[in-house]
Amino acid sequence: MDTIALHSVNPWEVSFLREEVGGYFAHGVELAPGATVLDVGANVGVFSAAVYERLDGDVRIFAFEPLPPLYETLARNGRDFFDGRLTALPFGLAAAEDELDFSYFPAATIFSSSLRDAGNVEAEKKRVTASIVEMIRQGSPAARRLPGPVLRGIVGRKLRVMRELETHRVRVRPLSPVLDEHRVDRIDLLKVDVEGAELDVLRGIEDRHWPLVRQAVVEVEGWERNRDRVREVFTAHGFTVDAQQDQVQRAADIGMVFALR
Repeated sequence: MDTIALHSVNPWEVSFLREEVGGYFAHGVELAPGATVLDVGANVGVFSAAVYERLDGDVRIFAFEPLPPLYETLARNGRDFFDGRLTALPFGLAAAEDELDFSYFPAATIFSSSLRDAGNVEAEKKRVTASIVEMIRQGSPAARRLPGPVLRGIVGRKLRVMRELETHRVRVRPLSPVLDEHRVDRIDLLKVDVEGAELDVLRGIEDRHWPLVRQAVVEVEGWERNRDRVREVFTAHGFTVDAQQDQVQRAADIGMVFALR
């Protein structure tokens, strides 16, 4: 199947996210035709598109995106490219039903989060800068010869777009009632990328629904602080867990947790 040319808010982000997608299908994570996949933190649907392409459209996807500008594009992509196989849901997931303020960065939507605001955006920009600098160095021998302050300055200027910030009040829900409403009887892959709210998402799954989950991949922010907490949630429910962090992720203080039955 050809690569889906998704509608996007910022075209560069689609390319960036496509580069990340391969990292989810590692450490034993596999999908077979007929799978049911949950894309939590879907943005405009790049991960969902990769799953759809990988399984030649033989998949059922539930994609969660609470920010209205992103949800609008996600829903449009679902209508135009997924042949009825993607259900776009206009809310986020959390431990309980609630409404939260989300910070939305129109020029860099992948950094949008309920945990970022005007008070911490400069610190967050430094973290993201460190990650991008390391990514550039990994991919470019010429960049490795540049002094660190010079490279950080170049990237930092590019990230001035994070100064443009909107606040949206959005709905979040626990996952279990959503599974009941949509009569989901299996989850072949639970993908979670929610910019720091991973534990809240997992706490919204009731004990009765954990047996439905066959595999999960979670991007964890605040790696040293949260890695073991996320790991323990899965081991307590019978999963084998692999926690991984590469050099780029280390610079960003993130990593990946892979959980398999």
